Amino acid sequence: MYTQCSHCRAVFRVTMKELTAAQGLLRCGECDTIFDAMKALSTTLPDERLGSGNGRDLLGEARIHNLPLGSLAEGSSSTNPHKTGKHTSSNKRTSKSRKFLYLSLFALCLLLLIQLFYSYRTKLLEYPSTRELTQTVCSWLACELDNVRHLDQIKLLSHTVYTHPNTPNVLIINTSIQNNATNPQPYPLLEVSFLNQRSEVVALRRFTPEEYLSKEQQGELMPAKTPKELSLNIEDPGKDAVRFQLRFL
Repeated sequence: MYTQCSHCRAVFRVTMKELTAAQGLLRCGECDTIFDAMKALSTTLPDERLGSGNGRDLLGEARIHNLPLGSLAEGSSSTNPHKTGKHTSSNKRTSKSRKFLYLSLFALCLLLLIQLFYSYRTKLLEYPSTRELTQTVCSWLACELDNVRHLDQIKLLSHTVYTHPNTPNVLIINTSIQNNATNPQPYPLLEVSFLNQRSEVVALRRFTPEEYLSKEQQGELMPAKTPKELSLNIEDPGKDAVRFQLRFL
């Protein structure tokens, strides 16, 4: 197919694919004029289309050119500056929207991680591999750390029971316990129960740390890997009691 410049009458050989890519607007390679190629589009040369009755030989007047690919690209972009500007502005808005979305998602994920950390901070203290990191992060976030209890790590090393030498109907229980955990923890509640021959409880008493610790020790944590000697005074349950149990609560 052929088209003709409306200014210098130069003739160009074009294809529909080229016209579609250029949106029908081309830049003339002879006079640099932008023209609508669709208006002069024809399957025949201009002289055959217009006929020879007008007394002009257009074929001799105009030369036939193959349209350069650069003219298509240049024509397409330069002939629609308003549309190109719209695309550029739209791309900028899209880019800003994506950045805002990514930043929002990052902030939400960070907030979720902080909430999970705060909820499970006490649990994380139980593991040596995460204890130091948890303490560091909590110092940044100014969050309070509860003292972790590991009752299963408190072991009874020894115990003896005998009658109080000066007070009647009172027994003295001397016991040694140790915190085998890797970190200090609060002193436990001690439960002493006396059992008869049928393993039935005939007497029970619970001691708080304030009752069995000295004034100097009250408020302190039970150190790790260090035996602690304790002495408890309890009322004699009588002859029915044949043995006793000590539990940590």
